[in-house]
Amino acid sequence: MKILNLFRKKKKIGCPSCYEEKIIGFGIDLLETKYDSKIELYEKIGDIQIFKCSKCNSEFYKENQTFQKILKGQIDFLKVYFKNEQKISSNFQLQIDLIGETKDWNMNNLIPAKIELKNGDIYDFATIRISNNPPIGYYFEHFEKIIFIDEIKSINSSEFGISREIREKAKNAEEMRMGFYPTALITKNGVKVVINGLALFFKNGEIKGSDLLLSNDTWNHKEKYIYENKIDNQVLVIAKR
Repeated sequence: MKILNLFRKKKKIGCPSCYEEKIIGFGIDLLETKYDSKIELYEKIGDIQIFKCSKCNSEFYKENQTFQKILKGQIDFLKVYFKNEQKISSNFQLQIDLIGETKDWNMNNLIPAKIELKNGDIYDFATIRISNNPPIGYYFEHFEKIIFIDEIKSINSSEFGISREIREKAKNAEEMRMGFYPTALITKNGVKVVINGLALFFKNGEIKGSDLLLSNDTWNHKEKYIYENKIDNQVLVIAKR
């Protein structure tokens, strides 16, 4: 047995994040088999348990059998989220109803909007997320800024927002290539456009989301289309119902 132990790989001390800074999640089985874990329960915010590695000070939360890394600033967002109601007012709900809500894969209600904050800042690419799921995880890193509903003065339709009719069809689109779920659209001037999966906004040159209509055609790889450009300056509004 002593000879065999010489060839047994020694466990690393700490957690995967100690050795790979960019890692965003890892299975509990990996932690138990490959590491002398230094992750312990650190605190509880609302109903979210926060774990911390005493070696690298990385913070995590559990999602099923996985530790997910908590990214910079998300602890503060969690504290605000659980402290305040963040409820949609009746006036805001009237405007949201006009724009239309669409459920994502996690049953969050999403609304593309133009918002004005109480401090006067205006955002044309604002995704309003109505959900009782806490704002935590890698998804929230895709936004330029996170805003809470009680910071908002007004909600209006965005000229870049995609209609609810298109959104509902797009979220059920079939995968035609790996990671590609096309929905064929057409502008009011007859330009052919394609979006990939559930999209809330569209901006490419002079074409805006409000210009788009559902096409009777399906995507054809031989056709020429205008595709969506990446929109970097998007913000996310956190709200509950």
